[in-house]
Amino acid sequence: MQKQNHIEELYDRIRKTACSRFYAHDRLQLHNKASLWTITFFSMGLIFIPLVDTFGLESSFSSNYTNFIQVVLAILILVFSALLSLANFAVRADRIHQCGMTLNALAIRVHKSINEGATPEEYEALAKDYDDVLQKHENHSSLDYLYTKNHMSNYYNNPWYFPIYIRLRFAIQFIPYALLLVGEGAWIYLMVT
Repeated sequence: MQKQNHIEELYDRIRKTACSRFYAHDRLQLHNKASLWTITFFSMGLIFIPLVDTFGLESSFSSNYTNFIQVVLAILILVFSALLSLANFAVRADRIHQCGMTLNALAIRVHKSINEGATPEEYEALAKDYDDVLQKHENHSSLDYLYTKNHMSNYYNNPWYFPIYIRLRFAIQFIPYALLLVGEGAWIYLMVT
């Protein structure tokens, strides 16, 4: 969409960036929840496996093999916990949400300037404020931008399959969590049947 002047273009960029930041917040929050649930279920598996032997339940696997799997699960929990602390999903989500809120406040100021007619100096000050906000925060991913592009479809000519494409890309990033949980669940099922 062609803008009439620089201030309208700035307003448009701020709105799109804020929208992308809110999508990034939601994505990071979901990663945080998925990773915590994965660790929780692995920990439950680590507790459940020795109970099979303790209560004398029939197991399809030898004691040595079961002990080996316990060690593997413990290592996986340790590695996964270390990776999660490095990824810091919850903190990153909060920071990127704060960025989105700051950008929304800036968008309100810019919109007011559009209505009142901004001087070149006011435009420069608002553009600098926008740049300052961007410099202080982590950027969103290309996937977050694609969600914005889909959400603001009046600005873009998206093909009919675009919503399916971005949802598929979104789902792909959660496959490792699902594979780990299915793998653990299948192993426990095979152990007790």
